[in-house]
Amino acid sequence: MQINIPVNHNYYEEKPLIKDELKREFGVRSNKVEKELFSSVYTLTTKSKKLKQLKIFGFKDQKNKLEDEENLILKLYSKEEENKEKKYIVQTGLFAGVIYHKGYKFNITTKYGDTFLKRMLNFVNDIYIDNEDISATKSDNKNSFLHIIAYLFIQSLEKSSVLGLPQEYVVKRQRSSKVRGEIDLNSYLKTDIPFRGKLTTTYREQVFVQEILDVIFLALRKLESTFGKDINKKVFGIHQLLKQNYSGRFATIETINKAKNHRVLYNPMFASFKKVLEYAEIILLDNELNSNKSDSLSTTGFLFDISQLFEVYLEKLLNHNFRDWSVTSQEELNLYKGMYYKRNMYPDIVMKHKGSDRIIVFDAKFKDILLNNNKLDRSDFYQIHTYIQYYEPNIILGGLIYPLSKNLEISKAHSETLFGKLSNNNTKFIVDGINVSNTMNMNELINNERCFLSRIENIMNEKIEKTAYNNLYS
Repeated sequence: MQINIPVNHNYYEEKPLIKDELKREFGVRSNKVEKELFSSVYTLTTKSKKLKQLKIFGFKDQKNKLEDEENLILKLYSKEEENKEKKYIVQTGLFAGVIYHKGYKFNITTKYGDTFLKRMLNFVNDIYIDNEDISATKSDNKNSFLHIIAYLFIQSLEKSSVLGLPQEYVVKRQRSSKVRGEIDLNSYLKTDIPFRGKLTTTYREQVFVQEILDVIFLALRKLESTFGKDINKKVFGIHQLLKQNYSGRFATIETINKAKNHRVLYNPMFASFKKVLEYAEIILLDNELNSNKSDSLSTTGFLFDISQLFEVYLEKLLNHNFRDWSVTSQEELNLYKGMYYKRNMYPDIVMKHKGSDRIIVFDAKFKDILLNNNKLDRSDFYQIHTYIQYYEPNIILGGLIYPLSKNLEISKAHSETLFGKLSNNNTKFIVDGINVSNTMNMNELINNERCFLSRIENIMNEKIEKTAYNNLYS
């Protein structure tokens, strides 16, 4: 039974289900769903013991790792209102993907459409121009996350293969008139007396690890059949080498396990192939992941940290378009050094002007902005103001960046001064973002990016001119 829900769903319990809606949403008897899923509170977080059954993939090496804080993945619970009516709530965090729980498949989607998802993935792979609509892809695969795995797999394979494909030394035997390596004395004493011109020798030679090559090649071949040949163009040379050395055998579960647990992966030179093989396993077992797992009592699946993807996308978008600024992510801020309450903080995006000491800081938030209620998440609001105050007096702009589902009213979203105070404060605070929807095409999305970048550039120029004017007449 499949349940489709978006990321960051029901954060404020704004869309609970009532009993009559359970059947419509879940497609089965409401009392069955209530008993199986909502009889008690079920919470899955990044610190849950159940997490060992799940695979979580990120898009960058964050300094504040998942284990440092507890983040929500999925929560199921019910609550009774004053009128005795029960409400059933499904909450999700910022992880998209597939979770199998008690025979139900929770398909956690990205909400903003495949075009935006493809655009963000392109930026991860440093592709900045793309006018092709996502619907033109060859894939009609039911697993909507396969193209995310495809991008991650190609990217990790490209990086891991810089030093070559995994190889190991094996001992080989040769009977020849030429001596290579060591003479096999036992064989010589048994068969070569009297000497007849040939000797048996043994030598060590590096060869490719067949199981690893087969698994990677078959994963590439499956992606090619699903998305078309262009999917493999970034690793064309590697693909040709894999093709030449492919054994011709199909990869079984046993083959995949042998490849994942091969001793050569303990060599630091080839350790990065562990991640490549993780992605390859999901690609090759895709049919199994799409099957009905009603007979399984364990919680399994795979997830992606979409908030990380949004951060990488914004970082690269800004870096690509503002060449006079250096753009970094997760810059480490050391607060209260030497104190027992010291701690580190990591703003998502910090921009530093290359010709001066001016600074801009942003936090990327992959969630809905509640414009109608004039609300921002309290912790998000306080966090960005902490970052801004840390960089004073050199900071000229700070704010929160969202994927937007409607146009911003700039006069209500851009404050000329920090805290809105009438003073000589030169720091502007903004709430802004890129307009996205699940119906727009790539050209519309790129145009919305330009509008966002234009607003940021106008603020930059305005603040730079104001600073120059103040310095001139102060």
